[in-house]
Amino acid sequence: MSGKSGSTFLQLTGRGTTALFALFAVVHTALCIYGLRSDKVPAFALLALVAILVAGWVMTRPSDDPIPLRSTLLVVALTTVTSLNVWNLPDRGWPGWATWHWGAVTFVLFLLTLRGRPGWSWIGFGSMTVLAIAWSVDVGRGAAAGFGFVVRSAALMLVVWLFSILLSRTRASIRRLQDAELGRVRDETTSAAALEEQNSRLDQLRAAATPALERLLRAETLTDDDRRAFTLAEAALRDQLRASNLATAQVAEAATRARSRGVDVSLLDDRAGADVPPAVQDRIEAALVEHLDAATSGRIVARLLPDGRETIATVLASDGEATTRVTITEEGDGSAPADATRLDTATGRSPVRGSVAP
Repeated sequence: MSGKSGSTFLQLTGRGTTALFALFAVVHTALCIYGLRSDKVPAFALLALVAILVAGWVMTRPSDDPIPLRSTLLVVALTTVTSLNVWNLPDRGWPGWATWHWGAVTFVLFLLTLRGRPGWSWIGFGSMTVLAIAWSVDVGRGAAAGFGFVVRSAALMLVVWLFSILLSRTRASIRRLQDAELGRVRDETTSAAALEEQNSRLDQLRAAATPALERLLRAETLTDDDRRAFTLAEAALRDQLRASNLATAQVAEAATRARSRGVDVSLLDDRAGADVPPAVQDRIEAALVEHLDAATSGRIVARLLPDGRETIATVLASDGEATTRVTITEEGDGSAPADATRLDTATGRSPVRGSVAP
């Protein structure tokens, strides 16, 4: 049976429970009507029927388990009102079908137990028992006779209560197993992600260093082109050490292209290992690659700022005549660099020198 609650175990809500409640309502309505001829005040029996049907309906409403205390108190009050129908029974002889309310109250209290309120179920059943004994004494049947009317229901209540205890322990065991399995899956996912990141960094390292090392091993005489290649490789390795979160594959390639054009590129990471949201990471990468590819000279400094600041990253681009500073925050729709905030654009008249901190 499906329900809306994510924390229920039996999920005593949904279509199946609604059908069960409908059957409950039909059966006990028929019993009540059939027993009216034995009731002293038939109208009160009908009132008791309405009360127990409302209580049963409340028990089928979707909610987390245990069922909310307000609903619990309402159900106990309604079952107590239904139990008062005992004074509607005949003073002598077997009351027959007019005793339908004891079974109805017991069934609703079953559900209350299974919905996580066994203590209140026993309070409701205790009220029914006390009222049955009080009525039996009042009409001269004796306390034993009153207890005899409800003793079979007490046995059923005990069975359901013990079942609910077993159910709670089973649920706790299942949750422990689920938590352990989720923990194992999280650990495996974390390990896999770390291994993937490590392999990605190794691939970048090989791409940056291997060609230079092979050229160094092959060359008998180093040329100016060799020295420039070694310088670019050294800069790429330095980026990996100082700003691995910035030096993604695309940024590393763009930085190498910019440096080959004579641009001074510095990548800095001051976040001390704090994560950058993936969407923001994409915007930072797009903004940085755009400026690296656009630069033909000057200096570009990109920096990840310490965690806790509103601004996550800055990109400072200076061509010697003007400086453009771009700040990137966590706010935005994930596009880049349109959502980057441009604080200072080139004017061509009053350039900002490269000494300005990013």
